[in-house]
Amino acid sequence: MKRFFDWFNNLYPVWLVCLAIVAFFKPPLMLWFDSDWVFWSLAASMLGMGLTLSLEDFKAIARIPGSVALGVIAQYTIMPLTGWATAKVLGLETGLAVGIILVASCPGGMASNMISYLARANVALSVVLTLFSTMLAFLFTPMWTSVLAGQYVPVDAWALCKSALQLTVAPVVLGVLIRWKMPRAADRIGAAGPTVAVLAFVCVTGGIVAASADAISKNFGVLALAAFVLHVVGFTAGYILPKVLRYPESVARTVSIEVGMQNGGMAASLARIHFASMPLAAAAGVFSGVMQNILGGIAAAVWKRFPLGPKNRRDIYYWKCDRPAAFYGTQSRDEADPLIAMQLENELRRHFDTKKVVLNVGVGQGNHLTWTAEVDGKPLFIRVENGPEKDGHLAVESAVLDCVREAGVRTPRVFGCDATRSRVPFAWQALERISAPDLNHWYKAGTLETSRIAFDIGVAVATWQQITLEGFGVLDEGLKGYRTSYSDYFHLRLDEHLHFLKSRGFLTDTSELLAEIERHRWLLDVNRGCLVHKDLALWNILGRPNEIDAFIDFDDAISGDPMDDLSLLACFHDAAFLQWVLEGYQSVRSLPEEHQRRFWLHLLRNMIVKSVIRVGGGYFDRNDNFFLIGTGLNGADLERMTRQRLAIALSGLRNNSGISQL
Repeated sequence: MKRFFDWFNNLYPVWLVCLAIVAFFKPPLMLWFDSDWVFWSLAASMLGMGLTLSLEDFKAIARIPGSVALGVIAQYTIMPLTGWATAKVLGLETGLAVGIILVASCPGGMASNMISYLARANVALSVVLTLFSTMLAFLFTPMWTSVLAGQYVPVDAWALCKSALQLTVAPVVLGVLIRWKMPRAADRIGAAGPTVAVLAFVCVTGGIVAASADAISKNFGVLALAAFVLHVVGFTAGYILPKVLRYPESVARTVSIEVGMQNGGMAASLARIHFASMPLAAAAGVFSGVMQNILGGIAAAVWKRFPLGPKNRRDIYYWKCDRPAAFYGTQSRDEADPLIAMQLENELRRHFDTKKVVLNVGVGQGNHLTWTAEVDGKPLFIRVENGPEKDGHLAVESAVLDCVREAGVRTPRVFGCDATRSRVPFAWQALERISAPDLNHWYKAGTLETSRIAFDIGVAVATWQQITLEGFGVLDEGLKGYRTSYSDYFHLRLDEHLHFLKSRGFLTDTSELLAEIERHRWLLDVNRGCLVHKDLALWNILGRPNEIDAFIDFDDAISGDPMDDLSLLACFHDAAFLQWVLEGYQSVRSLPEEHQRRFWLHLLRNMIVKSVIRVGGGYFDRNDNFFLIGTGLNGADLERMTRQRLAIALSGLRNNSGISQL
């Protein structure tokens, strides 16, 4: 049933257009859907929205105040003024001018959240902006309508304010209160919220088209043109403003969508109540709803097909799940693309100035395409990044590998790297080939000398963490972190990650997680970052059962907190393993202050990310051939372990527990 409703909801622009056409040619079929029906159906959809929200969604506003303020200010300035300018420039007659201004003065529409998801924008920010602009509608919608539409007809601002309160704020607040007091009932009822909203706006469209069929037939062209101009300007200005102010690409897309997509149903409902003598005023809301979904769908298709960024990783917390082509490369790839292989072979011949190049495809389960190679008899390991983002981070990782090796930790030597894509349409890296398998091979076989290896891992981590770096977060070409504070990096995309897990049914409530992280925000006051591997696990360490030969894959390395790497090991291993690691670590350097709390805080953040990757990459549907799943286990076991480890991290942070809790 859920699949059916998802299918139905995703096709709502189709139902919208279809019912509008039916109502236009056969008005009696929808004339029964009068003003009362319009009002209560819209109120029901707002109630559905409220049922999906919690108090934590309101607190999210405080975590991203700049982006929220930008979005709301843009929403309630760009659109009302654009609506007024459109009416003036096109010389719209009174009813249509009032309708366009009313549409432009309304808050963002709920469809913007779906469009944001499809456009790879910031969905969590989209939800917050829709919520916040909706809650402020009782102030700004009457204000702008009175000021701008009042130039055409008398406007009762107080009556509009009361209607907006009844139509938006009251049902949303009621929904939030129901979720707060009766969360299980809210889950059951709220599941139908999106479908109710779709049915409401489709029926509102049908009812208004039926009641205004004659006026629409006489003014179809100008209605369509006015709606088109309004929303094109909204989408465009909403994108340009954040870019000028140097906000990230994801914020620019989100604000563009929020500004460009209005609550046409609310506008149509208010028009039916307060401007009943002007059928074109309500019709403007209908045309707006159709036009904005067409334009939003086009924008989403373009952004999804041709990701515009990031050109660097400034706005990335973790590449695998945050890259524009999310979860790209999470599947095993046994067959090489013959064109890439041919181009790579030619490029290696040119780079190493030799004709003796032999390539054999590697079998990997990571982000990169891999080959083993013989170049003039020298054994090499080749990695290729061919994602749609045209990411050049292999050059950064090559520099990190050299730094770590110079610090005294064994890593593969880099013999060549070109991430410019100036000669071939991909980035490549040629590394020293180390014949040993990864340590996960021995671990799954039951032959790994766990205590010795864990101790040596601790020694290595402490050694490379003596490398201190400027800035925080993902590293740029100069090996400096992109972010100015560690807290800024730690919270990067946190709301988006949690929203994803909630939308996919992995989590039902994120309020506890967010509250505990907020309570321990003070732990993120890090003065200077150290080098953190950020993907530390046995499959990224090569060696034999009793000895480490090399640490690999520093592709996700950051400037961060020392406890981050140690907590990453706790994503997979028990207390005994961690104790041996800590002993090795402390043989080189001391643990930082409040190391226990910082350990749990970072384990919680890392398990949130691991959960996003495992859900999004379909890891829970795999068997024990997959590197993450132990011998004799399956995806269901991995899911159970993931949930347990997330709960343990939350409990450990809340109670400041020892690592024995693992």
